[in-house]
Amino acid sequence: MKDTRNAYDGTTISDPFALPEFVNWLRRSTRDIPCVLLSEDAQGKPYVPLDQVRATVGSRAVTVLLANAVQQSARNQLDTVDPYHGATRIFPPGDQWRDDYRLVPCVLPSVSKPAYLARIDEKLNEVIDAAREPRATHAARPAAPSSVPVSRPPNSRADTPAEEPSLEDVRGPRHSFHIDLAHALLCREAIMSSSREYPCILVSLASEDARPYLDVAALLDEIEDAAVVFVIADQQTEQWLCDHLPPWALAYHGACRFFPPRNGSDRTHSKLFYVRGREDSADVVAKLAEMVWNTAYADGYSVGTDDDDADDASPATAVAAHERYGELVDGVVEMIIDSTAYVRANDEPMPRKATIELPPTLPKSISTAALLRKGQHLHGYAVGEDGFEIVPDWIDAEDALCEYAPEAVVAGLVTYVCADMLKVMLYPTVEVEVRGADLFAGTAVNIDMDLRQVFSRETTIALRVVARDADDWLFTLPASTDTVVEPPNLLPEGPAWLNTADALAYLSRAYARTSLADVPIETLLESVDTLESASTTIRTMHRQLMETRGANVELTRVNERLRDEKAELVRRNRVYEKAIEENEPLAPFSGRFASIREELDWQLQAQSLLQFSVEERERHPLAPWSYGEKFFDSLAECEHGDMSRWALIRTMVLVLAGKETLNGLRQHQLRTGRGGDNPGRKDEQGNAIYRCNVHGQYRLHFSRDAAGRVMFLSVNTHDDLLL
Repeated sequence: MKDTRNAYDGTTISDPFALPEFVNWLRRSTRDIPCVLLSEDAQGKPYVPLDQVRATVGSRAVTVLLANAVQQSARNQLDTVDPYHGATRIFPPGDQWRDDYRLVPCVLPSVSKPAYLARIDEKLNEVIDAAREPRATHAARPAAPSSVPVSRPPNSRADTPAEEPSLEDVRGPRHSFHIDLAHALLCREAIMSSSREYPCILVSLASEDARPYLDVAALLDEIEDAAVVFVIADQQTEQWLCDHLPPWALAYHGACRFFPPRNGSDRTHSKLFYVRGREDSADVVAKLAEMVWNTAYADGYSVGTDDDDADDASPATAVAAHERYGELVDGVVEMIIDSTAYVRANDEPMPRKATIELPPTLPKSISTAALLRKGQHLHGYAVGEDGFEIVPDWIDAEDALCEYAPEAVVAGLVTYVCADMLKVMLYPTVEVEVRGADLFAGTAVNIDMDLRQVFSRETTIALRVVARDADDWLFTLPASTDTVVEPPNLLPEGPAWLNTADALAYLSRAYARTSLADVPIETLLESVDTLESASTTIRTMHRQLMETRGANVELTRVNERLRDEKAELVRRNRVYEKAIEENEPLAPFSGRFASIREELDWQLQAQSLLQFSVEERERHPLAPWSYGEKFFDSLAECEHGDMSRWALIRTMVLVLAGKETLNGLRQHQLRTGRGGDNPGRKDEQGNAIYRCNVHGQYRLHFSRDAAGRVMFLSVNTHDDLLL
C-alpha cells in the first residue's frame, strides 16, 4: 500500500487541479511530517535543483517544488506563506501554522547555493525541534531557583485559572514571577497598567525547549530588587500573551522586553532585546541591567557592558556628564528654526538652544528635521545659561523595522546604483542590496533593464517586501496606488526619518521606454568604477542607440503610410459629401431664384418643413431673421472651399428655432481675443455675438436682439475672427 505521507515527496506541482489537493494536505492537522516547499525564479527554475534539496533534507521532510504556472493560485490559497522568486518555505507538521505564520520560516536565495542548502537544513531542524516541544511532559516547565520554591494554590492547574489567583502564588526569588496560564491576565494587567511605578521585564521561552535563553538568576543578581521580572512558564502562556498583548509589547522565541515605569500604553519607550541563543545571555543581561539602573538612578549611575556597540552611553560617560553638567533634566522641543532646535527644560521661562551628538553608526547627513519635532519629549543636560545637550535614546533598528513584514510597502533611500544592483537604506543603520532580476521578476518590466535608467542616488523609493530572512530581504515593485508604511523615527516621539512624498514616482520611469541616454552623465560616471563596467556601459548605450535609430526609421515609415491614408480618407470624404449634396431634396431648386438672399430665405423655410414636425414648429416657430452686410461674401468664400451649404442651412434653422445649444453645435460667445478670459464681442447695436459649429472647421456667427430677432453675421473657419 502506498505511503500517503510521502506521496508528494520529490514532486513538482504544476497542474492547477492538483494544487488544491496539495494545499489541503498541508492544512491537515494529522500531517505528521514537515514539508519543504520550493519555488521557481523568473526563469522558471529553482535556485537549487530539487534533487540537491532532497539530498539535504533526506527523510526528515517531504520536498515539493511549486511551479510558476500555479503561482497565482498558490498565492491566493497560501497567502503570506506562499514562496516565490526562488524562495523556500518550511511547513511544520500539523496545521498550527495556519494560525501562526511565524512557524513557517522562509529561506531566501540571496546567499551562495551551499549556504542556501545549509540554511534549509538549519531551519528544518528548528521546525522539527519545535514540533517535538508540545509532546514534552509538564516536567519541562522552568523551575524557580531552589532557594525560593514556587508556591501554588492547592489543586491548581496551568491551563485552568485558579479562583482569585494572585501573583504571589508564582513568586520566585526577589521580584521574579513565573507566569503560567492562570496568572497570564494578571501579568498583562501589571505590564499595561497606567499607574505602574516600577520597571518590569518580560522573559519569553526559547524556541527549541521550555526554558528561556536568558539566565534569569544572573539577571536578578545584577538588578537586585530594582525591577520586576516576569518569566513565561510554558508555551500556552506565551501564546496567550502573544494574542492579548499589543505588538509593541510582545516577547517570544527567547526575546526579552523591557518596560520602564510609565504608562504601559506608551509604545515608544518599551525595548525589545533579541536573544538568539544562550551564548547571548550575558550580553543581554548586562544591557537589561544597565537600562534598569539608568531608570532607577536618573543621575547617570548605571550597570553596563564594555561592548562598544551598546545602544546607550557607557557608565563612565554618564558619570562624567553628570559631574560636568549636573542633574539629568527633562525637556520638550519648543520650536525648530533653521535646523536649530530649542528645548524648554523643566518648565523654564525661556527655551534653550539644543545640541545632539550623532553616533558613528548614523550618517552625518541626518538633519535636525529627521530627529526632532515640536512637542517631542526628551532628556539631557542644561549647559550654561542657554544651552541644552540632548542625551539621545536611540531606537534599535530591529525594533524600528518590526512592521516591515511581507506585503508591506516600505520606503528607503537609494545609496548606490549600478547596472544590475542597487543599495537601499531602510534605516540609517540598515542597508540592503536589491538585485534587478529579483525586483522586476513577475512584473511587466524587463528583468535585464539597466537599473540606472530608473534609479538614482539620494532619492527615496518604495518597495514591496516579499520575504525577510534575518538580514536578507526580497523585494518586488509596488503598485502606484499602494500606501507606503510611514518610516520609523530615530528617537522616541520623533518624526519619520525619511520623507515618502515621492517614493512611488520612479514607477513611471520603470514602465516607460527609457535608455542610458536619459541618465545624467554625472550619474553614469559615479556608477562606473572599473574598466570592465565602463566598457559594458558603452556597449549598452551603443546598443540602445542603434535600437532607437531603428525605431525612428520604422516610425518615419509608419508616419508616411498614415499620411497617405489620411489623404485618401479626405478624398473619399469629399466624394461622400458631394454625393450627399446631390441627393439633398432641396438641391434641385438651387439657382432658380432672383438673388442669393431669396434663395437662402426659401431654403430656410423649406428645411424647417423637412427638419421639424408640425408640433415642433408650433412649439418652436422660427424667429425673424436678417443678414449682416458681410454675410453673403463670407458664404461665397466658404462655398469655394469644401463647406456644405446644406449643413449650414440645418444649423441656421436650429438657431432660428432656439435649439442652437443642441446637437453638438457647441454655441459660445465670440470673444475679443483667443483667451478664455477675454471679454465677449458685440455687434453695432450692442448685442452679444455668438458662434456655433457648422461642420468641420466652419463656424456660424450671429446675434440676437431683445425682441428675439436673429442677425446672421458671417460664416468663417474656426481660426478666422469676425472683422
